[in-house]
Amino acid sequence: MTTTKIIKVDDICWESWQHSAQYTSQQKHIGDAVGCEKIGVTMERLAPGKISTVAHYHTKEEEHLYALQGEATLLINGEPHPFKQGDYVCFNADTAIAHTLRNDSNEEFTFLVIGNRDKHDVVVYPENNKVLVRAVDEIYAKRPTNYWDPDTDTDK
Repeated sequence: MTTTKIIKVDDICWESWQHSAQYTSQQKHIGDAVGCEKIGVTMERLAPGKISTVAHYHTKEEEHLYALQGEATLLINGEPHPFKQGDYVCFNADTAIAHTLRNDSNEEFTFLVIGNRDKHDVVVYPENNKVLVRAVDEIYAKRPTNYWDPDTDTDK
């Protein structure tokens, strides 16, 4: 028999995430805490002056953002949009709409990230021309190449 788990989000510890001084936040993996398998649900807290991630879009995963507290700037294909408490947006899969959140305020910004989990997803980072291939969990430079080009053959 499958059971359903009820939790108090306040009881989940914040985990720090940092890739540089600019890209840093704290996260609560809510979906993981209740055993979600197909949907990811994360509460994220972004300090003033920080950016949630490099602007990106997904080829297979739909991503939802819901502002819980404070305000930030939602960058959509580089264009700034105010994103405040109560605001919600959905980025459908494979639409090539790059997005990220930047906290330009003097207060912490807290939001939910919700999306389906697809092991075949490719995350595209157009600003730095890279892709994350979920199936192998590796990031590659995105550049065209000829499959049969002997100069790029690694089996030599």
